[in-house]
Amino acid sequence: MVSSERLLQPQPHKLPPHNLPGSAESLSSEARLAMDITVVIPTYNGAKRLPQVLDRLRSQRNQHGFTWEVIVCDNNSTDSTELVVRDYQGQTDWPSAVPLHYRFAAEQGAAHARQYAVESAHGRLIAFLDDDNLPSDDWLDKAYGFAQQHPEAGAFGSQIHGAFEGPLPEGFGRIKCFLAIIERGEQPHLYEPKTKILPPAAGLVVRRDAWLAQVPKRLFLNNKGKEAGLASEDLEALLHIQKGGWQIWYNPDMVVYHQIPDSRLQRDYLVALFRCVGLSRSYIRLLGNPDWKRPLLVPAYIANDLRRLVLHYVAKPQPQKDLSLFDACDREHLTSSLASPFFLLKKTSIDWVQGWQAQHRLPDREQWLATLTSAFENRQFQLFQQVVRAVDETAPQFEQRELLVRLVNGADRLPITPDQFFPIARHYGVLATLDRWMIRQFFALVASGEHAAADAGCYAINLSADSVNDRRFLGFIQSQLQHSSLPPEQVCFEISAKTILAQPNTSRQLIRSLHTLGCGVTIDDFNPTQLSTQVVKQLPIDYLKLSRQWLWRQHRLRFEPLDLLRSEDLGGAIAKGVETPEMLRSVQQAGILYAQGYELSKPYPLVGADDDG
Repeated sequence: MVSSERLLQPQPHKLPPHNLPGSAESLSSEARLAMDITVVIPTYNGAKRLPQVLDRLRSQRNQHGFTWEVIVCDNNSTDSTELVVRDYQGQTDWPSAVPLHYRFAAEQGAAHARQYAVESAHGRLIAFLDDDNLPSDDWLDKAYGFAQQHPEAGAFGSQIHGAFEGPLPEGFGRIKCFLAIIERGEQPHLYEPKTKILPPAAGLVVRRDAWLAQVPKRLFLNNKGKEAGLASEDLEALLHIQKGGWQIWYNPDMVVYHQIPDSRLQRDYLVALFRCVGLSRSYIRLLGNPDWKRPLLVPAYIANDLRRLVLHYVAKPQPQKDLSLFDACDREHLTSSLASPFFLLKKTSIDWVQGWQAQHRLPDREQWLATLTSAFENRQFQLFQQVVRAVDETAPQFEQRELLVRLVNGADRLPITPDQFFPIARHYGVLATLDRWMIRQFFALVASGEHAAADAGCYAINLSADSVNDRRFLGFIQSQLQHSSLPPEQVCFEISAKTILAQPNTSRQLIRSLHTLGCGVTIDDFNPTQLSTQVVKQLPIDYLKLSRQWLWRQHRLRFEPLDLLRSEDLGGAIAKGVETPEMLRSVQQAGILYAQGYELSKPYPLVGADDDG
């Protein structure tokens, strides 16, 4: 996706405007109080699940006593989540009195998505639903009524029933609360602080003022998936609210159905879930205690956890794989609880080091993050193209155009080049999302007829390392090709030599799979001193794009011959960054057939402009 062409905007550290719609800075106090309830749906790759949730919200009854809105907070999804929300926004049967907003939270983790959505909300009450939560048709009415009857309640949770796709494992009833299934009877229940038992975020309603006053903007237990080893970030947020003097309640009249696929009922998933809960436990235990007391409590907790684990082994000496589901989960929870203080100490040190490094590498990361967020929410990305031309009269004539992405915002509408916003996108893991946006946008423009690609030759699309490492990416490409009239041979994917070196197995597998689909493949930023020619010859590669740095070094040395560049197995070698007539002459003298750069063609919009030559 990144191109090495000359910058269009010469001030790389100038930050563009980033007034986010719905952000804390852009809302007046009157606007904040314009709604009674904001329904917040944080989602990651929820395109298939969201329609059922939105349909349930569209069908809510008894809405006459309050006003409300919906925020879908896309947590850096790589699927078509945004398109689903945009489609609902344009549907005529969506209630006109209920605004539906699309928000984008680049930083991965449900805690970040919830925090950003709360800051963007207009409602006095924030009603959280996950993308697999189906509320009853009077859920909002019951939430609003309970809030009026219990002004001392800073938050209150729903009665949550499980909607299971597969058979329940034996002993599941004893652990179901860990899957956010909450069935505490038909009477309201006050959660006492001493128990540290609190409702999950699914189906939770909080007072916005309580959240903003008590919950830190960055929670410690930011759950980025089970690979991070953490859970319980919703419990952490509620403990902060409870610690601030607010009551937390269970409201059985608010009913939610939690859709649980069969994959979440499997033994491996459940044991891993208990591991994450256990590893987070030390922080939850200490959160309600004063700072001076915590060093004294840690050894006591470790000793007690060790005692309980030993007793468990005495009572159940068999290996964990031979235990019942409940006993296996219990042992995993005890083991990870014992390890929790050490695990979290390591996490603290890693977080500090990463924060220090980010502060020095990306001093303006908060401003650029806001700019990136605004670009996704307000559709400020735009596709550009740059032509690759033959520079040798004897070369087979072909036309290839590299697709480039630009961020266009602000009053001057000047395009911001990737070298300015890619560092922050890479830091927050958004490059794969940008790759998919580019590909979807390109195929959509072709399908709509806005861009006539049939007679324009081959299009090169640069892939980030994150996309190469994404097991679902090939299926995504297959889907785009199947729904497009564009022949696969008109699409060429570029994978950098650096990615091939860092991820050799996944890179080779993807390259061969793309070749099988009929697509072209280019090694980008090829430097023969780093990636051996032997590796290149073993792969079905169509083109080599030569490293700009290597080319300039060779230019100064008047180019040494490189037999690989003339190999019959390649369609040709492409020189990148040809910016001057002198560089172009050197490339021609070296026998390189094709070139790309400002000397030949400047980047220009894919739609709405002609090649400036």
